[in-house]
Amino acid sequence: MIKINKKLFRYFDWSIFFSMIAICILGITTIMFANNALETGNFRNTIAQFIILLVALVAFVFVITIDYTTIGSYYKIIYVVTNLLIIAVLLFGREVNGAKAWLGIGPFGIQPSEFAKLSIIIGLSKILEDVDEVNKFEVLKRVAIFVLIPMGLIQLQPDLGTNMIIAVIVLGILFVAGLDMKFIYIPVTILAILIPIAWNLNIIKTYQKHRILVFLNPELDRLGAGYNASMAKLAIASGRFFPKSSFADIIQGNTQLSSGKFIPEAHTDFIFAVFAENWGFLGSIILLILYLNILYKSIKISKVAKDKFGQYLVIGIVTMIGFQIFQNIGMDIGLMPITGIPLPFMSYGGTSLLTNVIAIGLILNVSMRRKKINF
Repeated sequence: MIKINKKLFRYFDWSIFFSMIAICILGITTIMFANNALETGNFRNTIAQFIILLVALVAFVFVITIDYTTIGSYYKIIYVVTNLLIIAVLLFGREVNGAKAWLGIGPFGIQPSEFAKLSIIIGLSKILEDVDEVNKFEVLKRVAIFVLIPMGLIQLQPDLGTNMIIAVIVLGILFVAGLDMKFIYIPVTILAILIPIAWNLNIIKTYQKHRILVFLNPELDRLGAGYNASMAKLAIASGRFFPKSSFADIIQGNTQLSSGKFIPEAHTDFIFAVFAENWGFLGSIILLILYLNILYKSIKISKVAKDKFGQYLVIGIVTMIGFQIFQNIGMDIGLMPITGIPLPFMSYGGTSLLTNVIAIGLILNVSMRRKKINF
């Protein structure tokens, strides 16, 4: 039986926990709307997401019972196992939407690249824990090797979206650790030079080129590559200030663009568009407030962490969740190109939900153990 000292809950931030639960519930109901479940009777995705949430909460309880420093001490094992899972995907995984990112286990499937994000956050935080000067060549070389191995494996799938998240996570942790800005300017400059070369040599895939071109010019192909983005923006715009339909209409899926009829991947990539159309600007603001509460309170926790490992761990998770929120909502409203990055706690996807709930567990773990407990 799992036991935890009650004194630890003195620093358990319930507002973060309940914000997470509220968003998860909103996500499950929005998946139901997106799949038009009440009209079709197909609740498969809705039920699956609810079951995964229950599993994730069990994992959450398990994570907060173990001191995060103990979890950190196993970072090498976590790193190796994660990389082996990604290799297994490349060898035995199934291809979905052009990417070999899923490992099938009977009727179920997991996406190990999601776990890789947490693995890198834990491992990188542990590596930098005792580093006084992060700008030394040996330190940066070790960080680069540690990060580029899983990123290289993930790119073989290929999964550019996950690698974007990992890159931002690494930059976020290194920035807090005291990285000199020249180490950011130089790679960005090199990248700016390499992108045109990669474009002309067709290293960038055709569908990726289309996404970029449509992002820069939304009117270029509204019925083709730009269809998803156009419909998402139209759905959000039709949401008005208050919910445009009665509560009964929302429950029944009687909205013009949602309910799984016009928005492709409505329950995953474009779930915010479904939510915004159903609940309007006011509902969207409430959702953003819940997200901002999680991010703001988590940053405060990072500042009172008892050690550098805890601080970097929380910052890495905040960067991960924050970037995914910005990218997903940004692509729905036309501010960012379409990448397929899910909206945390909202988008359908068991591995993503499990990863994010565990991540919140790690943040609260750091908060609970900000001070030594006297028994």
